[in-house]
Amino acid sequence: MAKTLHRVFHIGFSLLWGWLFLNSVLRWRHNGAAALAAGLVLAAVFFLLAKFAVPRLDRLAPKAFRLGFGIVFSLYTVLFCWFAWLLAVVPIMDLEAVLHTLPDLLENGRFGVWNAYYVICNNNLGLALVLGGWYRLASLFGFAPGTDLSGVAPGIALNALAILGSVALVCLLARRLFHSNGAVALAFLLCAGFAPFVLYAPTFYSDTLSLPFALLALLAWTYYRAEARPGRRLALLAGMAAAAFLGYAVKGSVVVVVAALVIQLFLEKRVRQAAKGALALVLCFALFFGSYRAWQRLGFIDWTEEDALGLPLTLWFCYGSHDEGNYSQADYEAAMSVPTLAQRKALLSERLWRNYRSYSPSQLGEFLTKKAAITWGDGLYDAQQFLATPQRANWTHRFILEGQPGYMPLVYYCQAYLYMLQLLLVAGAALAAVKNASPGPLTLARLCVLGLVLFLSFWETKARYAFNFTPLLLLLALASLLALAHRDASRP
Repeated sequence: MAKTLHRVFHIGFSLLWGWLFLNSVLRWRHNGAAALAAGLVLAAVFFLLAKFAVPRLDRLAPKAFRLGFGIVFSLYTVLFCWFAWLLAVVPIMDLEAVLHTLPDLLENGRFGVWNAYYVICNNNLGLALVLGGWYRLASLFGFAPGTDLSGVAPGIALNALAILGSVALVCLLARRLFHSNGAVALAFLLCAGFAPFVLYAPTFYSDTLSLPFALLALLAWTYYRAEARPGRRLALLAGMAAAAFLGYAVKGSVVVVVAALVIQLFLEKRVRQAAKGALALVLCFALFFGSYRAWQRLGFIDWTEEDALGLPLTLWFCYGSHDEGNYSQADYEAAMSVPTLAQRKALLSERLWRNYRSYSPSQLGEFLTKKAAITWGDGLYDAQQFLATPQRANWTHRFILEGQPGYMPLVYYCQAYLYMLQLLLVAGAALAAVKNASPGPLTLARLCVLGLVLFLSFWETKARYAFNFTPLLLLLALASLLALAHRDASRP
């Protein structure tokens, strides 16, 4: 039964991503056909590397490969940090607001006059706590949070660690899954060629600082599935719950990892063992979540203004229910037209129900497709919005600022890379359906991605909301390349 469900899942996954890919090309605001052609060329290059370079690298002695890989990764780190510094921006939108709240937090251990911001935007509390702890360390070296170059420097450093750490985790997962020097090298090349990692390097917001957590949960799963000792299995389940919770605290969408892990348990384990594991996982996550919320409620945040200022999560679902699914001033004003939080919840629930009730089945399909094409069809992931406020001018801005000579080549490169990844996701899922192999870590990665697709189908629409799961897309693209180039049963 599990293998049948596994095959059905992969058929559905390949059809879904095929539809997303098709609409990404057809609905792109520039020349989708040209970007697709470039994406096919990129796919061919990576396929040739998988076909011919991977076996040669596999013949290297482990020590020689580790040395070479260490040197290359170190050079990449230096170049990445250099670009992060060159691309430094003046923070805008919520990142600017969070930075303004940090001096009070660091001085008093509370937010003081900024308390109301976290009543309204409680989703950014986890980000503020992470940045607050980091800036506390930075203060030992004379740095303080601010919007000038010295004020953002510690945040950029933390962001670089998060992104580079995610690249390292993708490479580590490639080693654990494929036991191959060449797979590790190809994983690194896929990550190094993914320009949005560099473009987001100076923007230390929740989209980037949440990058490692789904990967950490996936890594823990690779150990859990091979572990026989009950105590170790329980510890690994707790570790997965902790990774999912920390990711959720920084960026709420990471919560889909919990659902993916529960489903994976029932796909891979016997029903009794899966039920015990799922219960332990959910209880651990609930303990972390409940403690975090209780700590906020029992003293850290002053909630006396919640009725006057609080916004229910329904508002963001309401944003995502009409037009292009983006922010709606009309929805916000409707919510604030009533005096209490309970009334806002009731008003927005009715508004949300009315919006979806107004669609016919075909209209709903068209609406959700349009939203998905916006969310999953932008190779820049909205990075250009943040890069438009540079701290200082330098040669990189010939590429990252709209209207400059290098901007459109960068746009087409990023879009072509996205199309390559989407094609490889479709191919990998289709191959898994044909082979009908047993469920494994790659299934879990696809479940996480599917969870995010479903969540963002109803949430507010922004391309950057899909960014924090891009390492999983790169890992799945790697698996597809290896499966296409080396069709042997030893590869998962």
